[in-house]
Amino acid sequence: MTQHIYWHAPVWEVLLLGLTGLVLLTWLVWRAVRRPHPSAALSAIDPALNDQPLFFFDRVHGVVALNDGAQQVVNALSASQDPHSLDVLTDALLEAQEEARLVQQPGWPELGYGLIAAPVAGQTGSVAGVLALVAPEPLLPPAERRPDEPAMLATDWIEIGATLRLHRQQPAVRVQRIDPALTGQAATEWQENQISPTEEVLLRHLLTHSNEVQAGEALFSAVWPDDEVDTFGLRPDQKDRLRHLVFQLRQHVEPDPRNPRYVRTAHGAGYVLYSNEEMVVP
Repeated sequence: MTQHIYWHAPVWEVLLLGLTGLVLLTWLVWRAVRRPHPSAALSAIDPALNDQPLFFFDRVHGVVALNDGAQQVVNALSASQDPHSLDVLTDALLEAQEEARLVQQPGWPELGYGLIAAPVAGQTGSVAGVLALVAPEPLLPPAERRPDEPAMLATDWIEIGATLRLHRQQPAVRVQRIDPALTGQAATEWQENQISPTEEVLLRHLLTHSNEVQAGEALFSAVWPDDEVDTFGLRPDQKDRLRHLVFQLRQHVEPDPRNPRYVRTAHGAGYVLYSNEEMVVP
């Protein structure tokens, strides 16, 4: 025998029950899909982390301020009407992503501070983005000459620095590199590397204007004179081409390509070759 139970209630009770269920469902959906801002998560861990400027960069989203400290830096630079400072930030983060290495920019956003940008590896091993922070300390020590520099027998090599030589006529360089697996005198050795024609043009142009920042437009025109440069500056594809060429050149001329000491980036401005005050033929 089947029994049927009927619930008799006023209409307002039915509506109230339905509205309560709808509100509860909406709240659960909102909790499930909402993403808390990174600044809230950092503050929950330690309030000081919200004041330490942190940035994230990738080509899709650009530069993202992860906390209030980073947003304050961006606001201050925007209010100063100096777009160069923001270009320095973007250029440094883009270089860290393209070259997959740690990039440091001393004196940014002001003297006494420095920017540290580190690539973040993705699931496939490629660089997914760059995480950067501002630290209140000097970052890049000045390059020092090596006291144990061996004498070079050839007279047709130009001394660019303590560990770098450029052939006067041929597209070749000699660089002293350190093998971390060895110790003592055996840890250092001079390598001779051939460089491409475009790398040679870039290096010799930088050497002609050594210790002076060269704008990206000037370097691009020197290497690719047939490719017209717009009056408003390099196009994104031209910037990428020049940046890739600089990356290739560093693989041949730097004792440690992941920590350049000769071909350095003047973020937001161009590149500079740091060499001896006077060129010496050993």
